[in-house]
Amino acid sequence: MDELAAVEIIEREKVHPKHRLPRGHVTIFPNWCKGCGLCVEFCPTGVLKQGADGRVIVAHPEKCTACRWCELHCPDFAIFVTDVEPEEVVQ
Repeated sequence: MDELAAVEIIEREKVHPKHRLPRGHVTIFPNWCKGCGLCVEFCPTGVLKQGADGRVIVAHPEKCTACRWCELHCPDFAIFVTDVEPEEVVQ
């Protein structure tokens, strides 16, 4: 690839950035969540946030990478992550 082609690709990505698809779907059981915030603080991509009532909500589902950190570390077992297959995602 020559330098001009590389520059064209970089410029095209700036104008039309790739849309990242989620790799996981986060389900929160609100009656089980005590609002400790562990999942919010340690989510590597910022999927979760604490709502006005202190309970956790899925604020940015498109950012989920299905790392399952939230699911594995929730002391109340209030979060469940399922894998999302690419064909399940509607663009």
